Amino acid sequence: MSSIALYQKYRSQSFDELVGQEYVVRAVRNAVAENKVGHAYLFCGPRGTGKTSMARLLARAVNCEHPEKAPCNECDNCKAAIEGTHPDIIEINAANETHVEDIRDLIERARLSPMMGKHKIYIIDEVHQLSSSAASALLKTLEEPPEHVIFILATTDPQKLLKTIISRCQRFDFSKVDAPKIQAHLLSIAGQEGFTLEAEAALKIAELADGGMRDSLSILEQARAYGAGTITEETIDSIFGLASSGEKIALLEDIFTGNLEGVLKRTESCEKHGVDIRRLCEDLITALKDGLIYQYTRNGTLLRALSEEHALTIAAQPASVLLEDIEVLMKAQERFRNAQSVSSVFEIACLELITKNAQGESEVLSAKPAPKNRPEPAKRKPEKPEIKEPALETAEPVDEPRPVQSDAVEEAPVKQKEKPDEPEWTELEEEDVLRLLVQCDKASKADAEAVLQRLEASPAMDRYSASLRQMSLKAAGKDVLLFTAGDAVMHMAMEEAFNRQLYETLKAEGIDAMPYVIGIRRYDDAVAQFRIRLKEKSLPEKLAVKRWTKPQEEAPHEDHTEQSVMDLFGEDIVEVIDGGE
Repeated sequence: MSSIALYQKYRSQSFDELVGQEYVVRAVRNAVAENKVGHAYLFCGPRGTGKTSMARLLARAVNCEHPEKAPCNECDNCKAAIEGTHPDIIEINAANETHVEDIRDLIERARLSPMMGKHKIYIIDEVHQLSSSAASALLKTLEEPPEHVIFILATTDPQKLLKTIISRCQRFDFSKVDAPKIQAHLLSIAGQEGFTLEAEAALKIAELADGGMRDSLSILEQARAYGAGTITEETIDSIFGLASSGEKIALLEDIFTGNLEGVLKRTESCEKHGVDIRRLCEDLITALKDGLIYQYTRNGTLLRALSEEHALTIAAQPASVLLEDIEVLMKAQERFRNAQSVSSVFEIACLELITKNAQGESEVLSAKPAPKNRPEPAKRKPEKPEIKEPALETAEPVDEPRPVQSDAVEEAPVKQKEKPDEPEWTELEEEDVLRLLVQCDKASKADAEAVLQRLEASPAMDRYSASLRQMSLKAAGKDVLLFTAGDAVMHMAMEEAFNRQLYETLKAEGIDAMPYVIGIRRYDDAVAQFRIRLKEKSLPEKLAVKRWTKPQEEAPHEDHTEQSVMDLFGEDIVEVIDGGE
């Protein structure tokens, strides 16, 4: 003799037992308690989330002989409803009874008074499958039903229903049940049934069920038969072709380190063991997302699929790398639809991930891309002028025996005189970016953003308008503006003229702050570290920012020329003639 299925055996018998639909339970329970039950309800939502169970509970509650604790499951009405023999509770599967004749017969029978309870309840499941003529026939009755009749409609696809039907019902949307709630419910059932279920296995079942409580119970029953009384995480992996958490983390580590051979071997092993590659790809996206969340929050309770130890491994990668990896895997999912070999598409995606990660490392380590961070003035700015200025001062004195040459020597320092006061475009270390971020605030950023919007159309920035539009202001303070830009913009942004023009234009608009153009990857890494150190209360001191200053003007050129000529030819043969005479 076959045993009753778990999803039937553990169907909710009271409002308290319905898992994951708290707002629906509260609304319906209050309506029953206050005797304000409507004449038509529409329960919408994914499969296995409790729509039919709620419809049956409501049907029992309105006919219960003890309204204060309805449904009591003890009175004659409740017992008859539980056994499925109540004459006034009629369930209809619209997938089978779709014709207009069926609905007309229902309408005729609805006019009859209830035989046992106070109300006649019609539960129409999968109501969206009614034919158009049958749905039209139901409309008038839904709008003005007999006083003793209550219609409860359930559907997984409300978009297919006539809007006129929806408008005549009180609509309740059932949501997918959270994985932790399903996990707790499964563990409770396992205890009642007397078999062992590991918490990790219960969570994996909940994830496979995708928010459907009925699906989770069906999976549990299947795993119970396979595991012979003990269900572990490995049991679920074996049944449904899933990779273990350790295997997924090891695969990601091979990708991060560029171990192509290891990636290919793991992919081949997954195929041999029947692992679903599509599911593996989805799990890798979830793992990368968990790592990114943990990188920013360091909160293990927010993790969906990883332990804190595994999340810490992924969080060690830069945020920009994780986001790029997620994007590559999501594109691979789109290619799966039309691919003849899913594993080949997945391997190509892994190759792309390794290539991108390798390029990201080379950009950071190689000297060639140094201009990418070139528009970052602050690090050596206080030091270089102090080194160069003494050298320039020694060049300024002029020896009298060779006045013409000394004058020529003097012109060179005049041209170089701007450089001590101009920033050296050098690569900022992460610590320096943090020292800039600590002096930024929201008010300064708002003021700067307002000015930058006007500057896009400013004639002063017309030459650099394209670069300005591609730059993004990330933070601002009284003395500093932090921009991010991509590689294409950085080459232009590193030009001295652009940075000086931006500074001068902003200063004219009332923003006297030095602009720093930082690579996107470098900025993301610094922000992640900023959040960590903010929680640890170990942020560094502010970085002193030295603004540009205009070069000092030299003495009038004609004075030098007149004196040089006299020194060269002698005062006795040189006559100075006033240009005005």
